[in-house]
Amino acid sequence: MDMDMKLLLNPAVVRMLQRLLEDPGRTWYATELMQAAHVSSGSFYPGVTRLERAGWVTVEEEDIDTRKERRPARVFYKMTGEGVREAHCALVELSESVRPPASSPGWLLGPKPKAV
Repeated sequence: MDMDMKLLLNPAVVRMLQRLLEDPGRTWYATELMQAAHVSSGSFYPGVTRLERAGWVTVEEEDIDTRKERRPARVFYKMTGEGVREAHCALVELSESVRPPASSPGWLLGPKPKAV
């Protein structure tokens, strides 16, 4: 994984990408995506800004009269075609890079038995 990708993918961004990739054509608004990915606004906004700069998501503000609606305009996020491809490859590469080696003694131990 190249250095740019390592800077892009932190745990919050990985969770956001997992949600976005479940339905790449879906348009999300910020609060909805934060809740689905279980990330705080402090992690969400820097992460989504990096995704936008990388060309992986588009950002569009809702076109409303904020005074009439008595609320701020929502900001919508949607994956780009390039983002879908790149994010999928990056997550696969990340997964492979953190997988324990086949020679790890942990493989021999197996899962911990469940308490009855």
